[in-house]
Amino acid sequence: MEATYAVIAFLVVAGVTGGVALLAQRWDPVAKRLRRVEEKHAESAGESILRWDNSGIPMPTWRRTLEKWGHALLGKDAETREARQSALRRRLVWAGFDNPRNVQIFLGTKLALGIGAAYSYTMYGLLISRVLPQVLPISIVFGIVGFFLPDFWLSQRIKERQRLMHNALPDMLDLLVVCVEAGLGLDAAIAKVTDPAIIKGTPLETELRRVHLEFRAGRPRAEALRALGERTGVDEVRMVVSAFVQTEKLGTSLADTLRVHADAARIQRRHRAEKAAYLAPLKMLFPIVGFLFPSIFVVTVAPALLKIMYALRGLIR
Repeated sequence: MEATYAVIAFLVVAGVTGGVALLAQRWDPVAKRLRRVEEKHAESAGESILRWDNSGIPMPTWRRTLEKWGHALLGKDAETREARQSALRRRLVWAGFDNPRNVQIFLGTKLALGIGAAYSYTMYGLLISRVLPQVLPISIVFGIVGFFLPDFWLSQRIKERQRLMHNALPDMLDLLVVCVEAGLGLDAAIAKVTDPAIIKGTPLETELRRVHLEFRAGRPRAEALRALGERTGVDEVRMVVSAFVQTEKLGTSLADTLRVHADAARIQRRHRAEKAAYLAPLKMLFPIVGFLFPSIFVVTVAPALLKIMYALRGLIR
């Protein structure tokens, strides 16, 4: 009997210990980071440095259709089409979409959303009211909103991506300072801070990783760094890139240049945080006035108003 209890106790303890070990391995941050690194290596194996190089991969039919619609929206005039494509291409690159064919796909998506929104409300209105003159103006409004909705989404994505770059720039410059002071050159320092084993996946680290790959592919350093500033659309990054190029031309200390820009970027980040903290009460004022004050008014004033109404009613009688 005692032996049976001992075996049961041993099995219970072994099961609990094994379950805890599996959970610890499942939620271990180091193990999760290693799994992500292995997945990235598996995905990037055999891929081209150009992230839009998808030759050999068949394009879905809906993407081809959107691309045709977008190409039609660009217009027939060569100069006008080139100007529109360049402006939209720059915004898409700032948002993180480097594929040149995304311009036509984006325009095709705008047209599809506009037509879809207008057609959906037209069908809904005809089923409900069956009066076309009442449905048509609202359908046009829905179509316009659907057409410009991707532009609003793109603007918000650009703002968020640039905000992440602003916040990540001081830390990235600090890492570069440490690497340069340890004896590494700029190429090796960028390769070190963008190592897939330690990369966090922020947009700035992704763009620096691309710069490192361009260095390895043989692109001139100044050209690759200037392309980094153009792709990000962040003035601070452009200033840092200009400082890198000037340092290389003049032969000045790269570590001192990086340290100065890191301190300046850190101060600007602190100023942005202070500005956001100062604006927080002002932003909270509108929801408080719109939602909290009416409730307080009803709770505090409504009983008194009811008593006054009852009193006036008694006097009238």
